[in-house]
Amino acid sequence: MDLALLGRLLAACIVIALVLGAVQIVAARLGRARFDPGGGRGRLVALVETVYLPGAASLHVVRVAERYYVVGRNAAALVALAQIPPQSVESWLTARASPPGNPVAPVLRFASRFAGRRR
Repeated sequence: MDLALLGRLLAACIVIALVLGAVQIVAARLGRARFDPGGGRGRLVALVETVYLPGAASLHVVRVAERYYVVGRNAAALVALAQIPPQSVESWLTARASPPGNPVAPVLRFASRFAGRRR
C-alpha cells in the first residue's frame, strides 16, 4: 500500500472521529438542556416528568413558579387536569435524586421465594 494513501486514510479517520466527538458533545448538551432531572430549578416554567399513553396522548407534570400541575395532552388539546401539592412533588424529586440501593436486591428477594421449595 502506498504511504501517501495510508496517510490520507488516517487523516480521514481522524476527521471522522473529531466530527463524531463534536456531535456527541452537542447531543449531550442538548439532552441536558431538554431534560433537567432537578425539575428545572432556576427556571420559571419546567417540565418535571412525562408519561406517554396509547393513542398519541401523554401526561406531564409541569412546574410553573412554585406550583405543580398535571397536564394532559392528546392530538387535539392540552388541558390542565389538576394541581399537585409542592411538598409531594419535591419529596419525589429528592427520592429520585438519591442514589439507588443494591440493584441486585429485587432479584435476590425473588429468587429467595423459590429457594425453599423442593419437589
